[in-house]
Amino acid sequence: MANLANLTNNKLLFIVNPIAGKLHGKYNLKQVLKLFQDHGYQTTVMKTKAKGHATNLVLEYGNNFDIIVCSGGDGTLNEVISGIMKLGKEIILGYIPSGTTNDFASSLNISDRMETAAMTIINGQVRTVDIGLFDDKRYFSYIASFGAFTGTSYSTPQSYKNIIGHLAYVLEGMKDIPNIRPYHVKVEAGGQVYEGDYIFGAVSNSLSIGGLLKLDTNRVDLNDGLFEIILIQNPKTPIELSRLLISISKREYKDKLIQFIKAPEAKFYMEERIPWSIDGEYEPGANEVRIQNIPNAIHIIT
Repeated sequence: MANLANLTNNKLLFIVNPIAGKLHGKYNLKQVLKLFQDHGYQTTVMKTKAKGHATNLVLEYGNNFDIIVCSGGDGTLNEVISGIMKLGKEIILGYIPSGTTNDFASSLNISDRMETAAMTIINGQVRTVDIGLFDDKRYFSYIASFGAFTGTSYSTPQSYKNIIGHLAYVLEGMKDIPNIRPYHVKVEAGGQVYEGDYIFGAVSNSLSIGGLLKLDTNRVDLNDGLFEIILIQNPKTPIELSRLLISISKREYKDKLIQFIKAPEAKFYMEERIPWSIDGEYEPGANEVRIQNIPNAIHIIT
């Protein structure tokens, strides 16, 4: 890990999503800017105006900065990371989470208090993390998933998220329960083939999935070049369902209905086009999907 003191200049681009998560007052933003300025950073602030705008800002202005800091939720962070990856320049990334769930920040132990996260950027260390590539077209910072509750992340209205926070995801997810159904999927990963009727599948590089599913910290490394792949088969009896829920709650993943795989790449073969969620955003998917791990792709301050 490297310290920020080694940087040759102090130009910082601060990308802010003004509608992410529970709305922060202008005071918080002013305090963050004051902290950056007091520590010698020449800060340029740009606010996103629409979906995908953060990526465009990075591509247009990123070459002029050594540090890019973004404030928003997982979706905003995804857009900034996508911009950095497409830019092809080694840029240090700082993250001030202000979304509803902030799974990626949770995995990196980054505070959801804006001033604390800003001080982490000022005093922290730079480390690398792996990034995922979905079907050679979309980057993701922490998860690509399909099946049960996947639609919740991209279908929950932003206004609900702003008002009631993470509970909005839970309430929206409850609507999905009567419609949960299995998908027949074949998966090639880690030199093995897995095939079955799955109600949920995820390719993850995170300790938390949607704020609901938690992974054991001893089994997850964010820069080991490997994904954590979780496949959950369809429980056919109440006993199987109960056993499955207990296994998930204990983070054991030893139930026969759960496949837990570590691999640098996975290929999915599906009988129908199943929608995916990429860092909480909608992806229509395809009958064949390839997901690759790009090791140590992003330099982020923690």
